[in-house]
This record gives sequence, C-alpha cells and structure tokens, in this order.
Amino acid sequence: MAKLSIFGLGSETEKLKDMQISVKKAFESIREELNVHLDTINQNTSEVQSIYDYLGELDSKIEKLSERIDEMQMFINPGYDTKFDVELTHREQEVFLVLYAETNKITAKDIARKLGFTDEMVNRYVYNLISKGIPILKHFVDNQLFLHLDLKFKDLQARKNILKIDESISKQLLSDKAF
Repeated sequence: MAKLSIFGLGSETEKLKDMQISVKKAFESIREELNVHLDTINQNTSEVQSIYDYLGELDSKIEKLSERIDEMQMFINPGYDTKFDVELTHREQEVFLVLYAETNKITAKDIARKLGFTDEMVNRYVYNLISKGIPILKHFVDNQLFLHLDLKFKDLQARKNILKIDESISKQLLSDKAF
C-alpha cells in the first residue's frame, strides 16, 4: 500500500507541474496580448498628440489670417471721411466709448461688465458699430476675441468728434470709477 500512495502522489505532482506550465503559458499569452494593446494605445496617443499640435498650428495661422484681413480692410479704406454720416444709438455710443477709452485690447465680456450689459448685448452693439463702418479690429488670443479701435480712427475721433458722441454720455462713462 505504501507503494501505491507514493505512486499516487507522483501523478498528482506531475498534474500540478502540468497545470503550472499551462497557467504560465496562459499568462505569457495574456502578457503578449496586453503588450500589443499597449503598443497600439501608445501609437494612438502619439497620433492624437500630433493632430492636436497640428490643430494648434492651424488655429494660430487662422488668427494671423484674421488679423491680416482686418489690416487689409483698413488698407483698402485707410482714410476716414471727416463727414462720417453715421448716427449711433445711446447704447452704441456707450460701447464705443468703452472701446475708445481702452488703451489695450478688451473682450466683449469686459465691456459687458463695465457697462452692466449682457455679453449678447455687447456683441450685438459691436456688430452694429462695425456694420456702420466703425473700424473695430478683432484679435484672437488663446481662443478669446479681443477688440480695439483703429488708432487712426481713434485719433480722428479725438480731434474732430466725427461720430458726434453725446457729451453727457461721454462725461458719465469716462468719469465713472469703473474705468
């Protein structure tokens, strides 16, 4: 009987070794598959990063083109007639004066905050000003639109008040502590 039990243990040990070998092979196969998936993920990540970089370059080029188009429009129509035949509404005058008073570029959101308007209102008034021929230049920086007046037009407005801005509006806004 002792021989049988020893013989039986031997076959159990061989079965365990066979199971260990098959489990080890299964894990190696899984590891190889996971490495293939990892390589694919790394390649996709690299592709996504290169596409993101390319889109960033395109965005920058679009911003530069937009600025150049604005400059070309100013070049095509450089001289401003001192008989500027445009009437601005009270609100348009307020938006214009905020742009006029700013020495730097400003966002529509900043104008809205200074005047207590909504962003949509400011965007509408800026559109109205541009459609009336007021040379408002637009620049994109980090996907944010900045606005400012053409310096030649600003100088002409300062010297001749060609837009006939109401003095009461100008005194109220330019003396306001929000500026």
